[in-house]
Amino acid sequence: MNYKFDGKTLRDPRGNKLAVFDGNVIHDTRGTRLGTIERDSLKDPRGNKLATFDGRDIRDAHGSRIGTMGDIQKEIDGPGGMSLVGLWFLLVR
Repeated sequence: MNYKFDGKTLRDPRGNKLAVFDGNVIHDTRGTRLGTIERDSLKDPRGNKLATFDGRDIRDAHGSRIGTMGDIQKEIDGPGGMSLVGLWFLLVR
């Protein structure tokens, strides 16, 4: 696992902060909003759907499968769910 997520902060392998998950919003280290989570969807700052997560598969806006929770957990150590999917999609992938 290369990245660590403690439920609020995503850190790279060196321990540097990459992003913060605040409620349903993902911010970079400067506070810029990268994306928003609405139920099973990840949206960009303008509200356009980027990806969906059905509990197992992650699909892009066109419905194509781009990964699974297992794929994400190989890269990021932390509590699973839509927050992990969002961080993976926006920053790690």
